[in-house]
Amino acid sequence: MKLKSSRNLKLNRFLMVEKISQIENINEENENCPECGGNIILNSYEKICKDCGLVINRCFRESAFIFSDLKNKSNLSKQYVALGERTDFIGGLGSFIDYEKSKYLKDKSGKLLPPSEQKLFRRLKKNYAQFLRIKNHETEYRIFNILNKISLYLNLSKSIRNNAAYFYKKINKCEEKVINNISLIAFCIFYAARKENHNAPITINEISDAFQNFGHRVNPRLILRDGVRYKRHLNNESSPHKSEDYLIRLVDAVIKHKDLKLRLLDKGVKWSVSEFQNKLIVKCREVLKELPLWHRGGRNPFILTGAIIYLADKLLSKQYHQKAILTQKIISEATNIAEYSIRDHYVNLLKPIFIAH
Repeated sequence: MKLKSSRNLKLNRFLMVEKISQIENINEENENCPECGGNIILNSYEKICKDCGLVINRCFRESAFIFSDLKNKSNLSKQYVALGERTDFIGGLGSFIDYEKSKYLKDKSGKLLPPSEQKLFRRLKKNYAQFLRIKNHETEYRIFNILNKISLYLNLSKSIRNNAAYFYKKINKCEEKVINNISLIAFCIFYAARKENHNAPITINEISDAFQNFGHRVNPRLILRDGVRYKRHLNNESSPHKSEDYLIRLVDAVIKHKDLKLRLLDKGVKWSVSEFQNKLIVKCREVLKELPLWHRGGRNPFILTGAIIYLADKLLSKQYHQKAILTQKIISEATNIAEYSIRDHYVNLLKPIFIAH
């Protein structure tokens, strides 16, 4: 009997080893691309071939909530819960009862509820009003509504909006009392846009103008005040903007000016609008390379970019022996920079360096 039991144990172990080796072989086969045989990597919740870029499969994060087995057909077979909380949204715990304006309620299988239960759940849905969902979070709810409006108005990305909401919550948690919540969310939008490092950063003036268009008393001074006061709660690793960051955006605004095509015809220039745009960008980049940071001093990079565009047009006219196309007025109207600011930067900083010699 002992010999038989030992033989059975050895046989079971042998079968287990074979099964494990088969599973490992299957896993190794699955790790290769079916198209080119390359290695598969995990990138942003997707399995992608490293060589040809084929998307093999999507990977989803596992939910923190446990659902019971689907084979159980009882009414309590599933656990319906809210799967998390949005950063820029305030809502109550649990799930909502159907859609906001739905009249006829259905069960989990899609069948209409009986009339008695329809009446019951309609009453529950009505009692679970917006006030109960945002109770004790009224200020955050109002601020995040403003944030969503401003994000749409300024055409901000979702990452900027979510980061702004995160910064607002973090400052509120660390600070005992906030002076002005609206100016604080304006600063958070500016700080989040600054952290994005894209080619068209949002200026403080544009953010304050957007808030004023919606009837909120926010000005650049209040945004800067909140930045000085609350920036210590954030991880301040962002570098200050340079004129290079604003170049593409401001040149594009100048090119889209309504009088530019007429100016090209009047000055006898044979370039098309796109050719003039490319030459202007190249010349501006050459100027910026020759203008070191210590020469720029503490000047506003946004205004300095407008003056550099004016200088680049002057240098192009000198290089190709033709008349200058742009004026300080055209650049001012296109970029919303005051004419005297463009003239001051050009005369006192740029002209002595690039035109005098």
